[in-house]
Amino acid sequence: MSRIHYITYQNFPAETGNSLQSISNIIEMVRIGNDVTLTFPNRAKDSTKEISVLQEYYNFSENFKVNRVSHPLPFGKFNFLLKFSFHMSHFLWSLGVIVLGTNWKNADYFITRSDWIFYFLSKRKQTVIFECHGESKLRQLLLKKSLKNPSSKVVFLTKSLQNFYEVDGNNEKQSVVLGSGYREDLFNKNVKKIKNQVVFVGNLLRFGTSRDIEFIIETFADERLKNYNLKIVGGPSKYVSTLKSKVAELGSKNIEFTGRLNQNKTAEMLLSSEIGILTNSSDNINSIKHTSPLKYFEYLASGLKIVAVNFESHKLLPFGENIVFFESLNKESFIFSILSTKERNVPPPSNYRIYSYRNRVEKILNLARLEGLEPPTL
Repeated sequence: MSRIHYITYQNFPAETGNSLQSISNIIEMVRIGNDVTLTFPNRAKDSTKEISVLQEYYNFSENFKVNRVSHPLPFGKFNFLLKFSFHMSHFLWSLGVIVLGTNWKNADYFITRSDWIFYFLSKRKQTVIFECHGESKLRQLLLKKSLKNPSSKVVFLTKSLQNFYEVDGNNEKQSVVLGSGYREDLFNKNVKKIKNQVVFVGNLLRFGTSRDIEFIIETFADERLKNYNLKIVGGPSKYVSTLKSKVAELGSKNIEFTGRLNQNKTAEMLLSSEIGILTNSSDNINSIKHTSPLKYFEYLASGLKIVAVNFESHKLLPFGENIVFFESLNKESFIFSILSTKERNVPPPSNYRIYSYRNRVEKILNLARLEGLEPPTL
């Protein structure tokens, strides 16, 4: 058994895909016998250190330690200078946790999504794995300095990110490319498919801006899609209310909003659907080039035919040859993609099971083992 400390500048519970991914990784680490502690800042009014609340919110029964650390810093308290306050608060909180904290000192190794936690632990020659999910100039600098520690490792979400940070050559044993995954336990169910049911699952905003859901709604009002029913799963609730008003104005009868559903109900919704939508705004470079959406792997596990906006990142996804692509904000292209799914097949379960979170976690532990640290026998 290894003692793993997952330290992150995220919030729990939260509707975001990144919080779900972190919890899913932790669940699998616990399932294979590790002693895991989750540490995060108390920077949101709905955050909690109660494991029972997290278990209910994310639908799991495993136990791990939850360490919610004080966050007397500006980010999350004011709605101005958000970018500056985020970076300053993130830096100061991470510095305080590593320099002044003591709970982390009994860990065998660490996993983080925080650039600054990665940097400070690397400076202390700890064995630490950083999950890299996007590109930034600050991250480029911190990552280069952190990898001078041979025990520092990076899990890149995509090959394009690994190339962007030029982690190759002398650092090749310090990184691995691992996309997102899915929780296999949620999708081992027999659920009857509903003909022509189309689904979009996920947070409806990314970094506070639209994922072009309005475009999808407007297009579903077209007469050619009247026989298809669209289910939109996710929040935030205030934005859902805005979208419902838009649907009412359009007079559409084939669009339903469920709001956020728990993981079990979300899985059932996906399993009952026939088509899944991947869409995002073209305003963010990480969406265009580097994303590996959690929902995509859940769509695969649900046996969905998939339509996706024509981004470079989507084309590089596993089984990308089965995706029907549409041009961003192009109504005719999107309608054609939905209608064309009738001609597409879905990959058999034996093909996509390698993308379960269990397999993902095993590969993360193998990355740590390169320095001689043995994870538990699997």
